[in-house]
Amino acid sequence: MTIRRTLGFGLTAATVVAVGIVGAGPASAADAAPGDTVIVDCVGKKVVKPKEIVFSCADAGISVQKITWRTWNDNRARGRGTLVWNTCLPTDCAGGIVQTYKARITLDRVASGPGLTVFSRMVLTFPNGGPANLETGTMTLPNTGG
Repeated sequence: MTIRRTLGFGLTAATVVAVGIVGAGPASAADAAPGDTVIVDCVGKKVVKPKEIVFSCADAGISVQKITWRTWNDNRARGRGTLVWNTCLPTDCAGGIVQTYKARITLDRVASGPGLTVFSRMVLTFPNGGPANLETGTMTLPNTGG
């Protein structure tokens, strides 16, 4: 029997402020077309298929990098990437230990408002174990910009 442990990233990373995408050019993410389901980056830009998603916009200490998307549609996006996490240990973030974890990414729970449809949840599944040996981590995406 496998025990599934779930983590809300906000609990492990008190510095989580907003979801963001590093780099605004086409190499990092595609500009959103009207009607696309998107996520909103740290500066409020609507994007699809980002190569990197930043959880802590202030210092980029927690991010998913090197993302390749297998699918991205109106209801769900799935891909793979690497969670990069600066532990800020032993004393501070400047000298912190950076840990990396291979992850499968699912974006879902679509939310809509006037002129905007966003994915509101990200689930990371760690095939080789994640932070604190987690199998799965879940985060609500605020989609509010920086």
